[in-house]
Amino acid sequence: MNKTVITLAALIGLSATGGAFAQGLDFASLDADANGEISMEELQTAIPDLTAESFAMLDTDASGALSDTEFAALIPATEAPAAPAAPATDGMAAPEAAPMQ
Repeated sequence: MNKTVITLAALIGLSATGGAFAQGLDFASLDADANGEISMEELQTAIPDLTAESFAMLDTDASGALSDTEFAALIPATEAPAAPAAPATDGMAAPEAAPMQ
């Protein structure tokens, strides 16, 4: 499933609406008929290159639509990863300062 989520994130990035859409990816706005689920057709409005196979992998309960929980699995993949912590320059921790008396 992680591979599918990453693939979908790449599709979002490559789609015509990519950068702007990724920041506005919202369950309620994609749920055009307001039935509490996102169909493949609804998701394809945001991700035109979405395949049935990719959608099926996201639809973990095989209901034919994405629940809010299934959709939430897509969101972390579209967000920028956190910057890694800077490593120590010499690999050693700095000595603690002696307490002042």
